[in-house]
Amino acid sequence: MKAVRLIPAAALAACIVFTACSDYVGKEATHPLYAKAMSAKTAKSYREAAESLEEFLSICPKSPKAHYDVALLYKENLENYPAAIYHLLKYLELSGETLSKQDQADIRRYVQDCERLMFESYRVRNDIKLADDVPQVDPAKLAAKNAENAALREKIQAFAENEKVILAQNQELRNRLAGVRTAAERPKDAPASSGSATSSASAAAPRTGVPSSTTGTPGTTIAGENGVRYYYVAKGDGLQAIAQKMYGKASMWKIIQDANKDTLGERGILKIGQKLVIPAVQQ
Repeated sequence: MKAVRLIPAAALAACIVFTACSDYVGKEATHPLYAKAMSAKTAKSYREAAESLEEFLSICPKSPKAHYDVALLYKENLENYPAAIYHLLKYLELSGETLSKQDQADIRRYVQDCERLMFESYRVRNDIKLADDVPQVDPAKLAAKNAENAALREKIQAFAENEKVILAQNQELRNRLAGVRTAAERPKDAPASSGSATSSASAAAPRTGVPSSTTGTPGTTIAGENGVRYYYVAKGDGLQAIAQKMYGKASMWKIIQDANKDTLGERGILKIGQKLVIPAVQQ
């Protein structure tokens, strides 16, 4: 399956506020990328429709509907059967028990149909004759093509395994960011655990460069400890614009969102003058 392209800046600019993936599960039609995909499909621009759905899935990978819709495009219009199989299996995984047993069986039959079409396309493309077509078929050639088909199935499985690794890495990054946020928000006057006079005096000393207020002059940045910075939201700011200012990469907006999820809330709405924690990251 082709690699998912990065989301174009123009498509991202259409999203006024970045929200969690769960905000669009069940409400996919409200997202500009999904709407763009449906318009392209209606206009029979199937490749453009598939690309828009892949971009939407890069933002909201847990949308069963988006996986199902792009799977149909790959099978019915683009003849990309490995990609169709992958997205159908993701649809089954994410839908879980919400599907009836009959619907689950229908999807599995659809996967088998994609596997058959995938093999047939390779057979026609490489002029492979099966035993039913030609009794004297070369067993070695047929075995080689069967091995090729098996390799394709392994590639599909590798997609699923790679996704698990990426999810685990993302979770590890979230845990590290949570640790940075906890260290940044630790009370300044907390006493040292040893209880000694010297340690207590050291613990009670204020930390330099760490603002205690939750609001400040919009657009200003203050340095904290251990590379952590604090930014006060200015008019017109979004998480993508702030990530561009702080890291030089708009695509790193999710790091800022995760580090401030307690103050931003699920919808990630920003307020002018609001203090944001900007974690130190290695780019």
